[in-house]
Amino acid sequence: MACPRRVAGTADTGDADAAVLGYTGAVRRHPLILGLASAALCAWCGWVSAFHRSTVAAEVTWAVSLAAVMAVDLVLWRGTRGMRFGWHLRPADDPWPRPHRGGGGAARRGVAPWVVLFVAALAWDVLGIDTGPHQQHLTISALAQAYRPLNAALLLAWMLAGIGYEAARARAPVGGTGTPTRRVAQDSDPAGPGATLGACLLALGGHPAGPGLLLPSSPPVGIAFWLAVPVTGLLIDLIARRSHGRVASAEELVRFVSTSTVANIALIAAWAFAGYHLFAR
Repeated sequence: MACPRRVAGTADTGDADAAVLGYTGAVRRHPLILGLASAALCAWCGWVSAFHRSTVAAEVTWAVSLAAVMAVDLVLWRGTRGMRFGWHLRPADDPWPRPHRGGGGAARRGVAPWVVLFVAALAWDVLGIDTGPHQQHLTISALAQAYRPLNAALLLAWMLAGIGYEAARARAPVGGTGTPTRRVAQDSDPAGPGATLGACLLALGGHPAGPGLLLPSSPPVGIAFWLAVPVTGLLIDLIARRSHGRVASAEELVRFVSTSTVANIALIAAWAFAGYHLFAR
């Protein structure tokens, strides 16, 4: 009996089915991999939180955490260039700021909620240093060292921030966001609002000197404030995703402020310095 002929330009049904099944299996494996990675990351942060700063164990575990984030970021970076062993993320649908939406003024209004949140956190951290001699500082670093669950949550947030930063940049829309962002920046400010906001974020890495006022001396109040900061950030991000481009989401904010190479390097340095200060020494 003659074998059926394969029509030129068509794939064998068995091959097509195998391809579909392989793709479906890969899609189904991703949530499982992400779930296992998330569980391992949470377990790691919980274990590392037992070590206090200025100890060898704290420095070693922070270095391992830093290396893990850098490894994931490298995989994401390779994915943007189509290289092997890279993770390619689907690009975002629209750039931000949206083209023809009012120039630099609209861009500044779009990032204003984030600026207010960052300034409030920075002001609290600075004022938290100005406490009495027998009162616990309400800075995030002091509270995290005093309460292990908060230390674990802070390490988790720090690592996710490092991974999310590169993921946001890897999801730049097709064609890039540099052109519209730079055009808006040139219309409004020679240095660009992205570079200006990047300088503000860099200040979060340390404790600037300045006059301070006494905050409430209750550590639970300080913990409540620092827990409210990421919750507020999530709410801003949720509102931004429903604003049709009027407000920048967290992902869009990252791409916006890191457009400048100088701002990008400054933000990465601030993130690394903050991690060293919070978890190593």
